[in-house]
This record gives sequence, C-alpha cells and structure tokens, in this order.
Amino acid sequence: MEYFWGIAALLFAIMAVIAVIFLHKREKEQEEKVLSSSRKIHKLQQLNQNIRFHNIPREFSIQKHYDNKGSYMKIKPAYLMTAEIRDRILFFEEHLRKVRENREKLNEYNEQISLIQADSDPVDFSALQIKESVYRRIEEKLFQKMILTPVTDCTYNVAMSYSSPQGRVQLFKSESFHYQEIFSCLESVSRSHLDRSTYDALAAAERGEISDSLRYDILRRDNFKCVICGASADSGARLHVDHIIPIAKGGKSVPENLRTLCERCNVGKGAKIETAEPAKESPETERAEEKKALICERCGAALVRRTGKYGDFYGCSRYPECRFTKKIL
Repeated sequence: MEYFWGIAALLFAIMAVIAVIFLHKREKEQEEKVLSSSRKIHKLQQLNQNIRFHNIPREFSIQKHYDNKGSYMKIKPAYLMTAEIRDRILFFEEHLRKVRENREKLNEYNEQISLIQADSDPVDFSALQIKESVYRRIEEKLFQKMILTPVTDCTYNVAMSYSSPQGRVQLFKSESFHYQEIFSCLESVSRSHLDRSTYDALAAAERGEISDSLRYDILRRDNFKCVICGASADSGARLHVDHIIPIAKGGKSVPENLRTLCERCNVGKGAKIETAEPAKESPETERAEEKKALICERCGAALVRRTGKYGDFYGCSRYPECRFTKKIL
C-alpha cells in the first residue's frame, strides 16, 4: 500500500509540473498576442524611446571609523556630508541638476501616460482567440511593467563608528539625507562667504581627520620636537599637531600640511600661515620641510609635492576637483 501511495504521489507531482509548464507556455503565447496587437502598449514603447531620463545613482554612502572618542562624539553625520560635498562640489552640482531634470521630465511623462491609459482602442478578441478579460489583465500587467521609474530623489547615507584601543567600547551612529537636504548643503558650501554653522561643520570634520595614529606618525616624523623652536616633551613642552595652512584658510589634515609645534609656538602662530623656515634638527625634519605646503592660487587649498612625467611639481590637494599645478623653482 505504501508503494502504491508513493507511485501516486510521484504521478501527481509530474502532472502538476506539466500543468505549470503548460500554463506558463499559454501565458507567454497570450502575452505575445497582446504585445503585437495592443496600440496602448505600442504608444508607451514609443513614448519611452522619445523621452530620455538621466541614468544616475540613487544613493551615496560614506563610512568613517574613529580611534579618537572625542572626535567621534563632536562630529555629526551631517558634518561629514558637508565636507564631502565641499570636496566634490562640481560632481554634486551636476548630479542634483540631473535629478532636477528627471523630476521635470517625469511630470510630462506622467501626463502622457494618463492620456495613453484613457485611450480605449478596439481589439478583435475573436481573431486573437483570447477572452477580453484575460486580454485586458495581461495588457495592464505589461503596461505597468513598461512604465519607466527614473531617479527623482537621492539619498546620502553616513555611518560613523568608534572602537577603543582594546575594543571594549564599540559605538555607532548613522543618518540618511535626501535631495532637499543635500541641495541645501550644496548651496551653503557654494557661497563665497560661509555661514558660521557651515564653517564649524567643515572645520570639525577636518580636525576629525587627525586620528590618534596619524598624530603619532607626525610626532615621530618630526622626532617628537617642535619644528620651530626644537622644544620636546623631555624639556617640559606640550606638543601639538599643527596645520601649516590653517583650516580657516582651506588647509587639509594631510601629512604634508601637518607638523609638530609646542604649545607656546602654536598659540603664538594662531591662524597665520607660517613662512619662516623652522628649525631643522634632523634629516627627517629636513625632508618634512621639503614637502612644506603652499597655497593653491585657484581654490586656496594646500599644494602638495608630486612626481610626474617631467619631474617633481606642486599639485593641489583637492585633485581631481582642482587641477592647479606649480613648478618647483
């Protein structure tokens, strides 16, 4: 008896598979009839060919990990987005322009869709050998499937994390921003004179780029001594990592724009751009001074020393957004 029921179950399964294959084949045949005869679908296909939406990404993401809890706590996700948009301003201007054009085209597209849907075309169902209800169901399914869905919004996802040196403390925060927020941010960083909140956001994000690891690398490179007066921690000096080109004047937190100063020299310098040649007490300090940052004449950011096809030159640290170069005399 068990053998009989096993055979019966197997036969039932085979018949079910055959039925599914048959129904699928018939559905495909009916779809082909609808595609070849429906004027509504033909009009939609023509509309899709005539209109050109921009093919652009819907989302952007940035992830930032901090090894300094103070920086992690002070910096908000919006600050990182502001800094990223500032550094890639031309890209975001172009992207938001395309989003805006997609929105405008979509309004026109939807109006044309409504006109096509309202148009009732006569169909000879008997010649097609298909019921009207089945035909209309398949036609509507195919029609909805062919409607274009362009990108009319964009999302900027920011994720931030912190872990303590031993990994005992793990912190995480994130936030997502949409078109209007991104557009407002772009407007704020595009102004010739930044408002206070925008400047504070950019400055905080830039200072946060100095991790504990980078800070140690700069101190070690400069032999744990102030590059101006030569003071060290052994002599009681408190050492700081200083921006040669201050953040207020567009300086970046890159090794070429960072140096070791004692607290006295750092306070005395303030926001001035140091031009005097600092004390050179070691080969490492001399090599660091050879890479001393200059100011980009085009955008005001730091210039860094690079090597190209024709030798060394100074190039803007914001490359490729800014392509300014300067010969080394």
